[in-house]
Amino acid sequence: MKDRLADIQGLDSKTAAPGRETGNGWSARDPSPESIAEIQINPPVFGPEADARIEQSGGMIPDEAVAAFRRGNAYLAVRNYERAVSDYTRALEGAPRCPEIYFNRAVAHEKAGRYSRALEDYSSALAVDPQYVRACCNRASLCWLQGERDRALEDMKRAARLGLREMQVYLKSKGIDW
Repeated sequence: MKDRLADIQGLDSKTAAPGRETGNGWSARDPSPESIAEIQINPPVFGPEADARIEQSGGMIPDEAVAAFRRGNAYLAVRNYERAVSDYTRALEGAPRCPEIYFNRAVAHEKAGRYSRALEDYSSALAVDPQYVRACCNRASLCWLQGERDRALEDMKRAARLGLREMQVYLKSKGIDW
């Protein structure tokens, strides 16, 4: 995954000297739009790891919420975003303090083209767990694509401070202090 991320972000290519324009019209300090769009290095939370984290909540999450989360994951996997959002919303009724559910619902909203709702859910995931780096990366990518560059860079820096090595390397390659 790290090699793929490096290829996407162009870390193997040489950057222009500070202050000089690169061939694509961006300065060496500006992230390219292609690499920003691919900062979403973390897919939706599926599988045994997600189930284990939700179930590790010490039985605090009702079985109905876990079942709705799993149904939402199944719908998301087959690209039925409306049903996925519906089931994630049901899951959140029983588990409003679970960042994974907000995160997956945000991904479903984003895939369906509802970017403002996706941003809200990424923000909700971060409100529940301020160190949830997945939400931070995806919100940064979405903010960048929406033209909110300052907010995107703040999220990128936050992800780097939270220890996401790929983001640290990426920001360093662009000459951005985090």
